[in-house]
Amino acid sequence: MTTYDLAAALAAIPTAQRRVEETLATFTDDEARGPSVLPGWTRGHVVTHIARNADASVRLVTGALHDTPADQYPGGIVTRNAEIEAGAGLPAVELATDVARTNKVVNAAFGAMTEEAWTRTVQFRQSPFPARRVAWSRWREVEIHHADLGLDRYTIEDWPDEFISAHLPHELVKLAERLPGGIAVEIRGVRYGSGEPIAVDGPDHAVLAWLVGRPSLATPYLKTDAPELPFWA
Repeated sequence: MTTYDLAAALAAIPTAQRRVEETLATFTDDEARGPSVLPGWTRGHVVTHIARNADASVRLVTGALHDTPADQYPGGIVTRNAEIEAGAGLPAVELATDVARTNKVVNAAFGAMTEEAWTRTVQFRQSPFPARRVAWSRWREVEIHHADLGLDRYTIEDWPDEFISAHLPHELVKLAERLPGGIAVEIRGVRYGSGEPIAVDGPDHAVLAWLVGRPSLATPYLKTDAPELPFWA
């Protein structure tokens, strides 16, 4: 059973969000228009997604607080994608302002939650989850997409130890079902999947980047060729 460490997420999110704001403090229009790590997305797309995910997080926890069902993205994936496209081309200063504003709203919404509200069920796009997963998801969104900007100011080497130690086991649990058929890997002496295992060896930040489907970020640090995994978006 997957667990979500609410206390760890709540402690880490404000700092993770502040680091994104620091990166965006010197963000230029040329950087915003440049390609991100994610296929088909500019850095402007990634920054806008971080902000719109903040809005979605607030909707979910506010619904949980008042015990009222709320949609993560009203209108579903079509509306989500349209909102990201609408913001992606904004000037860098407006993108930075959007993130800073929505970060503050997230912090306030999370701070208003009660112990009981965190246990209530909310509806993510894919399926229902306990509300505490909203905080866990926000932590992931901010740290992983920060590195997705592909800027030297923040790389996977900058991921905090507490983020890696919390999320690496979470991803390893799901690894066997995400591997291509007939492929097995061995990580730290543990085998996942079926077949002759491929050793995946490297620092934890690189293994985590590979697990969430960021081969361009992970490969320079890995000692062996690892099979490609679907990326986490």
